[in-house]
Amino acid sequence: MADGDLSQKVDVRNGDEIGALGNSFNDMMQKLADAQRQLLQANKLASVGRLAAGVAHEINNPLTGVLTYSSFLLKRAGADSELKEDLEVIVRETKRCREIVKGLLDFSRQSVSERRPTSTNDIVHDACRIVKNPLSMLKANIVLQLAENLPLIHADAGRMQQVLVNLLVNAGDAMGEKGGTITVTTDLAEGAVRIRVNDTGCGIETKDLDKIFEPFFTTKGTRGNGLGLAIVWGIVEGHGGRLTVESDVGKGTTFTILMPLAQPTAEASRPRPLP
Repeated sequence: MADGDLSQKVDVRNGDEIGALGNSFNDMMQKLADAQRQLLQANKLASVGRLAAGVAHEINNPLTGVLTYSSFLLKRAGADSELKEDLEVIVRETKRCREIVKGLLDFSRQSVSERRPTSTNDIVHDACRIVKNPLSMLKANIVLQLAENLPLIHADAGRMQQVLVNLLVNAGDAMGEKGGTITVTTDLAEGAVRIRVNDTGCGIETKDLDKIFEPFFTTKGTRGNGLGLAIVWGIVEGHGGRLTVESDVGKGTTFTILMPLAQPTAEASRPRPLP
């Protein structure tokens, strides 16, 4: 443990005071390991975010030029089917690059504006309205289990809505054409407002769970750019919240968000981070 291996555990064999000390030690090591992973992830995202901002701005202008001229040539292609097909590929892939650049810019955006006391359930309802039609086409049924009289959270409603929309869309993708159920739950836990998004999809393999919040890592192949969950993680952490994931392959995945409560006084312009 002194060498930095926080995965070690004390072998607890007795239920006496020494056993209780061993259990407390193991619990402390687990919390330290979790804190270390969060710190490494935060540092990694910060470094990638700074790089992404510069790269995205440099790429955006020439990319716009390529898309404009290729779209113009596509309109002039006429009956030349071979040329038309080639230009369609250029336009399609350029648009895909533009979406990646947009994702980079969103990812690198550090500030969170317009934070105010906000209703979590209102954010959930707004996000569900946005994705209702696309998810219905995938035969995905949304079930809401929202606790009443929840305290307000101190948040940018628009950015938190972005978090929920992303998680809901990912849940729909995970269930594929066979459809399934997405359950969104809100309640109080650990002195914070808890939001859970559970799906009955394919699940995430254990080896991938530690990677899904990393930029450009995706389990969707060419259908994803790997920035969505990195952006989600950054938004939640930027609000002083915490985002975790649990998954069972073949049964589904649950994303859990813990958001700190809005402070009763106006002096708390920034939420207190969760421990």
